[in-house]
Parts: sequence; C-alpha cells; structure tokens
Amino acid sequence: NKKNKEWEDRYCVLICGQQDVSFAYLLDLYESRDAAAAHEDPLQRVHVTNAECAFVQGTVFTIKTSGELNKKGMTHFLSTETELEVKGWLSALELVPEVSVNWVGKDGTELAH
Repeated sequence: NKKNKEWEDRYCVLICGQQDVSFAYLLDLYESRDAAAAHEDPLQRVHVTNAECAFVQGTVFTIKTSGELNKKGMTHFLSTETELEVKGWLSALELVPEVSVNWVGKDGTELAH
C-alpha cells in the first residue's frame, strides 16, 4: 500500500489468457486463496508483459510494470514466505515473453537459481 507503506496479505496468481484482442500475461491479486479458487474478480490485475522483475533481498522481489499496458508504470513489491518461493516466482516470470529478471539483489547477493 503506497499511502501507508505497510505490507498487505494477498494471494497472487500469474495467468495467461485472452485480453481484448490479444494474449496477455497477468498477475491477479486476490484477498485470499479461497477467493481465487471461487473465481471471484481479482482486487487488482497487473499486465506483466514488458515488466522488469528483480530479486531485492531475503524473500522480497519487485515487478516493475510499464505504462504501455497498465494505466501507469509502477513498481510492485512482493514478499513470499520462503526464498524457495521467490525462486519459483522469478523462474515463472522468466517464462513470460518480454520480461526481464535480475537475480542479483540490491546488496549484490545473487539468488541461486
């Protein structure tokens, strides 16, 4: 949350699907896993095509989106429960066309993958 800069628990799902007239890669944010499983509308939908993703440190990584497909470009900070989950997310994002992934954290530490 940009206003109070506190972490908010969200369940995130990386999907690919039809969006308007073309294929899109999206990060859907839900209130909970149950909300995602119930096919509720996501709280937020972020286009990740052309995004710059980066390991920060520990269990934190970022997804910097372009303003080309989203209303405006933003940097989304995400945190997982474990470092293994960070590796999983970054590995999945590497599979998205036009997405770059930086495995070196801000302190110079490289996340092994």
